[in-house]
Amino acid sequence: MTRLRDVALALGLVMVVGVPVGLAAKQSPARTVYVSVMDSTGAPVGDMKPEEFSVKEDGAVRTIAKVERASEPIHYVIMVDTTPTAGRAVNDVREGVKAFTALLLSVEPKTQFSFVEFGGAAITVMDFTSEQTKIDAGLGKLMPKPSESVLNEALVEVAKKLAALPPGTRKVILTINMEPTIDATNVQARQVAEEVRKSGAIVWSVALQEGTRRDANRENLLKGLAANTGGRWVVLQGPSQTNLGAFLRSIAANSFSQYAVTYTTGDSATPVKVTDVAVSRPGVLALSMKWSR
Repeated sequence: MTRLRDVALALGLVMVVGVPVGLAAKQSPARTVYVSVMDSTGAPVGDMKPEEFSVKEDGAVRTIAKVERASEPIHYVIMVDTTPTAGRAVNDVREGVKAFTALLLSVEPKTQFSFVEFGGAAITVMDFTSEQTKIDAGLGKLMPKPSESVLNEALVEVAKKLAALPPGTRKVILTINMEPTIDATNVQARQVAEEVRKSGAIVWSVALQEGTRRDANRENLLKGLAANTGGRWVVLQGPSQTNLGAFLRSIAANSFSQYAVTYTTGDSATPVKVTDVAVSRPGVLALSMKWSR
């Protein structure tokens, strides 16, 4: 874990999940949020105390019951652009994802991975597995197709699949897309956002960019998903595309430095719209998922 903190920038994220953990005072139900905390350099902060966290639901302060290190294995769906422009980056993607999966499995062997491609059709290339041999075989199947991107359709399918996992499962969607590329989607961004919200997944997204032209609609969608779920959207342009491995390692470092913060919710029957997590320690930051399921 220490090695991961040293080699990668931990980007902040929080996932809100409905986890029944018993009843607190006044019979209020409890929920758990997964929180990553980073310092001013972006490094994970591993010595946070319970009293340094605060949680609000729609602006109302909630009582924190306990804080512990998150230990639940994560289910990752790695979505890869397989449109014609992917040919220039296919080797970088395979190598980066292979190292990413191996790193995560070396620390948590129960981590699960699935691969989905979205060139022409949303296809599950590999279902959830923790076996490196199956992962390597799945990576070998990721090949450019003579078809346009259907990222939105793929996101909806992936979100529905993740929503069906047991409550309390930690879930991450990672998209790797090419820019520029032609989009043939027929699914509106609003539908994508709603399905992702219901899934409880964090979205990380990286665009591998050539030139300066981008699809504004796709960019706005991915930016919004990342901002509202606690992930991050980045662009690696030109030669910097070789930094894909470093970006993936930062996600790995993040996953090993999360806190599980359990708190009591309010008694209102009105669904919570926004959950905010903050920390009081100067110079550190916790980024939170804004959407609640």
